[in-house]
Amino acid sequence: MTLYAWGANSYGQLGLGHKSDEEPTPKEVQLKGSDLKAEEIVSIAAGAGHTLILDVNGFVYCCGWNSKGQLGLSDDTLKLTQIEILKEFKIVQISCGWDFSAAVSACGKQFVWGNNQNTQLGLSKSITCTGIPSRLQVSQKLATGFKQVSCGLRHSSIITKEGGLLVAGTGTKGQLGLGDDFDDNNYLSISRVPELNDVISTASGQHHTLALRENGTILSWGENKFGQLGVDPNVANSFIPLEVFHHEGLKTVYAGWTHSAALAENGEVFTWGRNSYGQLGSERDVPFKPEKIPTLSNVSQLSVGSEHNLAVTKENKAFAWGWNEHGSCGTGDKKDIRVPTQILNGKKVKYAFACTGSSFAVVE
Repeated sequence: MTLYAWGANSYGQLGLGHKSDEEPTPKEVQLKGSDLKAEEIVSIAAGAGHTLILDVNGFVYCCGWNSKGQLGLSDDTLKLTQIEILKEFKIVQISCGWDFSAAVSACGKQFVWGNNQNTQLGLSKSITCTGIPSRLQVSQKLATGFKQVSCGLRHSSIITKEGGLLVAGTGTKGQLGLGDDFDDNNYLSISRVPELNDVISTASGQHHTLALRENGTILSWGENKFGQLGVDPNVANSFIPLEVFHHEGLKTVYAGWTHSAALAENGEVFTWGRNSYGQLGSERDVPFKPEKIPTLSNVSQLSVGSEHNLAVTKENKAFAWGWNEHGSCGTGDKKDIRVPTQILNGKKVKYAFACTGSSFAVVE
């Protein structure tokens, strides 16, 4: 198997061993001499200029920009490098914010590192940033462990073992869902969203947050300038969770900077929010209304970047759509893609990952 990367690479975040403005055509990432094997990759996440890769053994590798310690190393690196501190824990999930990172272990521990100026790591306000992956510790009343974390621009949302949702970071646009009288200065560095239970998936966007409950109900809160909450944009922000969509069989929610998506068990993809670059995958009369992408079906894996998206079907075909200014759609040019368009033609794609302005795929 082979790892391919394309899109923005100004900080060397593609792991190609060099920096470049952009790579519009997918390029092979050389893994010779590294412990990372393409066939063992299970997840890839990236921020503004850094990348994390998780493998089946629970090891985390990184490359790119390290301005706030977001790599968990002492310096920048152009080559994929293992994060030593996390080696003794089997990591099962990773997420990147703009310049911060988080990881959840198999036993329910969460580790955070990078920028904490907005307390987006959930650590004490006295810590502005850390290059050392630190264990997030909260009272037993808040959580006995963690299942999933999603990092946005300057905030994060975390599903607890009990199915509740914790939030950290800035809440100036309502993205923490803690109520109208919320003030960043008065709040603890990590809080629980009230009366929200049975959460099975969460996603943090630029300034908004989504949560999916077991019964197929999606709740959203935060900025709604482009209808990314799933309600009419004449509601500018919501500081409390709104029930916006219900569909039996939804399994995961996703948030781009200003658009949102959900994947159903049967392989249908629903999108809503901003569509300026084609990020919804079809023309819409009412962009804020969650609707199925008509030309896309049988999706086994979906990944939503800041303003572009990638999907892999059950037939191992990869599709891209949305913003393409840095070549992040992998079409070889920089023209925005308005409808899901097949890329890596003729190749059997196992996984594809859309990140902030970069993309990756594991190909057989």
